[in-house]
Amino acid sequence: MPPSNTHRWTTLPDPSVADLARAADGDEQAFRGLVERYQSMVYTVAHNILGNHADAEDAAQEAFLRLFRKLRQFRGEASFGTWLYRLAVTTAVDYRRHQRRAPAEVEVREPLADPERTVLERAGCADLVRAVDALPADYRLPLVLRDVHGLEYPEVAELLGRPLGTVRVMVHRARNAVRLRLRAAGSPAGES
Repeated sequence: MPPSNTHRWTTLPDPSVADLARAADGDEQAFRGLVERYQSMVYTVAHNILGNHADAEDAAQEAFLRLFRKLRQFRGEASFGTWLYRLAVTTAVDYRRHQRRAPAEVEVREPLADPERTVLERAGCADLVRAVDALPADYRLPLVLRDVHGLEYPEVAELLGRPLGTVRVMVHRARNAVRLRLRAAGSPAGES
């Protein structure tokens, strides 16, 4: 499956150097502007990696805390949007690792609508969304990082702390599992 809008978040115009400097110096208004501008991107990245609203909200909040602490480290070698995107991915992956080690908690919540998921379902991609959601997290995460977010295999391997060959196999197996589930559902997307 091809990446979907791989760099749509990095096409936002970067904040000015002055705005970034004010935010790094603790200016609440300037930092709030960064949060408002990028909150949708950070949440969507976290949700795609973690697969549920509550964890995505927690990871997005943690990503902005990290941003607050690390903003002075931004050197401008990449666009700010790209740098923050990478920070959001790393935070969500770290959050997922931490959740694996933490004891499971039972929480009953009404599911909230995810705008991106709602659009995909309305566009006739409901079978695809369900097929990806049904993957075990160990396969869903590399697939989402590679095919949804468009990261290269070495980047995925680095983020997940896995050998490159293992990541390639995981993505391959995830794609096959999605394809089989789509065929079983009678979806034309399962034929490609």
